[in-house]
Amino acid sequence: MDEEQKCPEGLPEWLATFADLMSLLLCFFVLIVSFSSMQEVEFNKAMGSLQGALGILSSKRAIIHLDSQTTTPLQFRKLSIIWEKMQDLKEAIDSQGLGEGAKIQTTEKSIRFTLQDDLLFQSGKSNVKAEILPLLRKIAEMNIAANGVLRIEGHTDNVPINTRQFPSNWELSSSRALNILHYFENLGIERSKLACSGFADTRPLEPNDTAINRAKNRRVEIFLELIDMNAIAAHSNPNSGESGPNPEFMTPAKNIQ
Repeated sequence: MDEEQKCPEGLPEWLATFADLMSLLLCFFVLIVSFSSMQEVEFNKAMGSLQGALGILSSKRAIIHLDSQTTTPLQFRKLSIIWEKMQDLKEAIDSQGLGEGAKIQTTEKSIRFTLQDDLLFQSGKSNVKAEILPLLRKIAEMNIAANGVLRIEGHTDNVPINTRQFPSNWELSSSRALNILHYFENLGIERSKLACSGFADTRPLEPNDTAINRAKNRRVEIFLELIDMNAIAAHSNPNSGESGPNPEFMTPAKNIQ
């Protein structure tokens, strides 16, 4: 009777490769779970980390009010594109030496751009200056990325105007806001995503008691309202089958008057 053969000591060599494979698969699925469960806390931390880079955000304040909903990696990536465009806009403001004449602020569901009237128009006029059009174009690009709505508000000081074209500050503030709206429309932004209004001197930032304060009150405020986070996410996914706004602008057919 043949002697019983003894098995070699230790595990078979193929088990080492198998164990490595299982470890890699485990790490892969852990990463998938972690990316799919990004919560508000982590999102706000990421947004807060951009404060130093942009210089325009308050700490622990996000541009979107999440209402305890899970923010997907797809939405996060899309929002990061908006932040990048905001950084480009801030650099453009700095490079043109606009200083305090142009400000960017954030609210829960919108970005507000405040532009003093002397950057946009001649005194008592509503024609948009050609040199400010590249800055307005960057705002339009950000609107394309955000799939949002642009709402333009015109404001004046309390010094009355009475010309043939503008019998009062109501007409002046409305015409200024409307001309900016027409520029955005000529760039190809959908009409349903544009709105404008003129408030004359009814909503001052400061009392109209000094020349400096009156200059602050003469302004145009452009609100980029972020209305649909799901649309933002869908537009950023090339495989979603949904088409977002056309990112290519049309060349304006004529100068804004």
